[in-house]
Amino acid sequence: MTERGIILDACSLINFYASEFFDSILSSFKNQCCIVDQVNDESLFIRNPTDLPSKYYYKPIELQDSIQPGKLKLIKLETETEKKVFIKLAQRLDDGEAATIALAIEREMKVVTDDKKTIQIFCEEVPNIEILTTLDVIKFWHESSSINDEDVKLALSNIRVYANYLPSSNHHLFQWWSSRLM
Repeated sequence: MTERGIILDACSLINFYASEFFDSILSSFKNQCCIVDQVNDESLFIRNPTDLPSKYYYKPIELQDSIQPGKLKLIKLETETEKKVFIKLAQRLDDGEAATIALAIEREMKVVTDDKKTIQIFCEEVPNIEILTTLDVIKFWHESSSINDEDVKLALSNIRVYANYLPSSNHHLFQWWSSRLM
């Protein structure tokens, strides 16, 4: 999973940040993780529960500490080809997803996303580049970094609550997710 560069879209970035193990998850990769400017601009908040049921306040996502030491690299669309692919994809996707896919295609990076439409379009455009989901990464982090079961449970619970993430029952790791949260 770690031989090529990794690029995160907004939903995966928010999920990892919400886990409260953000830097540890990023450090589990051999190569540096990247986000494109548009994803940085879109990824503003995670939810935090209040004392009232179903009421939340929103905590800002602050990436400066992760970007500065080089754990997370902020990248831009640079070449004309990247920009043309972005414009084509932006007709079908939000800017963050379109920019993420454009860079993944042109720079041959693996993509981390949970967005079904993004996955579908990515598979149509470049079926030979690997797509990972939040659960793929969390499972890899757990196994490669010897993270204990309680921390994995806490990370998954935090992702569920703070990022409002729930995998579909047909996700290939749904049973793994369910068993870790018990």
